[in-house]
Amino acid sequence: MADMSSVASTTPLPADPPADLSIIRSRDDHHTVPQRYLALLADVAERLLAADGPASMVDELFELIHRELRLDVFFNYRIDGERLFLEAHGGMSDAEASNGAVLQMGQAVCGCVARDRKAVHAIGVQSSEDPLHAFVKDLGLDAYACTPLVHGNRLLGTLGFGRRWADRFTPDELSFLHTVCHYVALAKYRLLVEQALRDGVETRERLLAELNHRVRHALQVAVGLVSAECAGADDAAQAPLQRAVERLQVLALAHRPLYAEDTPSAIDIGKLIVGIAEGTGGDVTIGTLANAPPVAIETAAAMALLIHTLVSVRAQPITLHADIDAGALRLRFEGLRSLPDDAPPADRRLATALLHQLRGRVATDAEGLTLYVPYAVHD
Repeated sequence: MADMSSVASTTPLPADPPADLSIIRSRDDHHTVPQRYLALLADVAERLLAADGPASMVDELFELIHRELRLDVFFNYRIDGERLFLEAHGGMSDAEASNGAVLQMGQAVCGCVARDRKAVHAIGVQSSEDPLHAFVKDLGLDAYACTPLVHGNRLLGTLGFGRRWADRFTPDELSFLHTVCHYVALAKYRLLVEQALRDGVETRERLLAELNHRVRHALQVAVGLVSAECAGADDAAQAPLQRAVERLQVLALAHRPLYAEDTPSAIDIGKLIVGIAEGTGGDVTIGTLANAPPVAIETAAAMALLIHTLVSVRAQPITLHADIDAGALRLRFEGLRSLPDDAPPADRRLATALLHQLRGRVATDAEGLTLYVPYAVHD
């Protein structure tokens, strides 16, 4: 760094942090950062990786480095449109922080750093008449280094450090602080991305919940309408209409677990099977029922219709077992060897179509029928 007089001035910091921590240098001054800073940078990186809040993160960072670098003050501003909001600070009173709580672009040192996206080193502040230095001067600072927090092309805010006992930072200290600020920008961006992901998931879940509510209402209306038609139909039409009512009720049953779950896009297959068994009037009992991860609603709906189609044409009581075997859901229907020959053609066609949709297969033996469905676990 060129020799500076006691007259206040502002000089830019290096534009980008070095990639190799073993040769941290100030590009303008070619000073290697002392070895003791490397261990401190490792601690900084560890803290920032574990951070779960943007303000507390910088508070902890200041606590970690302020003794080593003999720092008195720090300001961390968050950008919001054309204004900067003080998100975290240390080394000043609440009244002092209130005076600098909001800055416009180009206002004071931090506003200029944000506007220009260039780091600034203000030296000899107490002897300066520059109005941009007024805020840090009133705090008693004589040296102030401020860096824009940028990730890619996105400006996240600024982070600055000041001291009262000296009128400048050394080149080694500037390189260290610049690297620290680069890490802070990465950590803040990570927190923003994580929050955006959480918000997206919450929005998706709300939309799914609303959609499922509408589906339930539509199914209830459909059941009511078909039931009304069934009540006034002649004998020949009542049987197929009643089957339609039953299948609409099965679809409603497949959706019902959604309303009691935290994740309204996944179905507990065990609860679904129990519900179908209970709806058969007691002729279908549950044997073993292994715990299984939830499945997507579209898979559950098709599975519910297929199970209902199989058990609804039973000629004798059935015991239903369910478990996971080699990546497939295995449903064992003891007492059901196949669809009866006299089953309605529509039932046989529906069973074939659903089996194809689920990519399932059927095996039979003397004791009963086994249905295998590839198990796609819902994420």
